[in-house]
Amino acid sequence: MNPKIERAIYIGIIVVLAGFLLSLGKQQLELKKKLPVTLEELYNMLSNPKLNIQIVDVRPYEVDEEEEDEAEEIDYYTGAHIPGSIPFPDCDESKTPEDALKQINPYLPTIIVSKDGDPEIFKKCAQKFPFARNLAGGLEAWDEEGYPEEEGEYEPPSAGGGGGCL
Repeated sequence: MNPKIERAIYIGIIVVLAGFLLSLGKQQLELKKKLPVTLEELYNMLSNPKLNIQIVDVRPYEVDEEEEDEAEEIDYYTGAHIPGSIPFPDCDESKTPEDALKQINPYLPTIIVSKDGDPEIFKKCAQKFPFARNLAGGLEAWDEEGYPEEEGEYEPPSAGGGGGCL
């Protein structure tokens, strides 16, 4: 067989296989988006320093004065949140603290945390994060299982990767 024809056949096969792999990857992303992250799965992700994920908390940042008596700690970010999570109330930039907005990276794998794993708020937020997954049961389930929590205002991570300067 002519070497030019043989080369063209191989290139054609490679292009077809590459297209097939890309479509499978896209399907896998869509399927992962539909499956919520379990509590145990998130806890394991957080304990693995090699994984680079962000946790975005979409609950209100602070409790309103009118609702302060009836609100539980898990109803708002400053009451209780997953360590390292970034507040992004209702996925609305205007409701988000300025320091938190600087930390949000739409291209990182993202776990969306609502009070109870609400699929509607997840759909809204998933439009802003291409690699987003919902936390099954939300912070309510996280709290009930006794996983670690923090409380108080958002504090951005300190600059630098450790090791000090020279």
